[in-house]
Amino acid sequence: MKLLHVVRPHIVVGGFLGYVAGVLYALNMGGATDWTSFFAGYLIVLFMDLSTHFNNDYFDVEADQHQPFKPFGNKNIFLEHPELMKTSLYASAASTIISLVIATVMLRETSWHLLAIAALFNILGWLYSTPPVKLGSRRLGEVTIAVGTGFCVPAVGYIMAIGGLTDLFIPFMVPLILYGFILSLCLQIPDYEVDREMGKKTIVGWLGRKRTYLLVSVCCLVSSTIFLVVFNLKFVVISLFPFFTSLLGLRLSEDHDDAKNYTKQVIITLFIYLIGLDVILLLYLV
Repeated sequence: MKLLHVVRPHIVVGGFLGYVAGVLYALNMGGATDWTSFFAGYLIVLFMDLSTHFNNDYFDVEADQHQPFKPFGNKNIFLEHPELMKTSLYASAASTIISLVIATVMLRETSWHLLAIAALFNILGWLYSTPPVKLGSRRLGEVTIAVGTGFCVPAVGYIMAIGGLTDLFIPFMVPLILYGFILSLCLQIPDYEVDREMGKKTIVGWLGRKRTYLLVSVCCLVSSTIFLVVFNLKFVVISLFPFFTSLLGLRLSEDHDDAKNYTKQVIITLFIYLIGLDVILLLYLV
């Protein structure tokens, strides 16, 4: 089915890893879960993600005509198959509804926090690309992605295993939000020229590539520092993968090819970090 080409597998994988991190952290904090609750929680995350895939491509079809290829980007299939656009919008709405329905059903085992987080993610997902708000074009897209990926996704996992949001989640949440912010910056870096030409306001367009490279490194350093202060050295070690990779940007030019390579390398290390985080949390649990 051609419409499924809208789904970005790497985002789905990242969402799963983030969700698992939230579950495992909650289990280490004294929570408990079963396979039914685990899969129900992931379905909430999955359909939240799918909703953003479908509506983002729908509303960005015009902009995508001018976007060059970039690592971890998407090729908007609506450029060749405009007949699928309306179906995609329906699929996005259906995905939102499904995630909210599952969250509502699971309230009997958790708390209102679960439905609130699912609602927050879906609202942000729609407002990111939907006119006239279009948070992604108002220098708020990066923060939106950071909150969605770094807070909402692991929060669903945490809630499913411990019943609700608690103070214990805060020190774990802050580095993840920073990594979500790093992800959003890296996704925008290759689009610098096109975004400026089209009048799209982004943090990268405001700062420029060189300063954005520096900002990414600073965010990585802050995240590693938080892990060192709050947790232990094992968490710091895995956080050094994105940090040392981000330092490569300090000697790069403003060149578009350099930007693509930088984006690819940093995002790959973010995936390595997430996998390492899940492994460490699982080993602590065992």
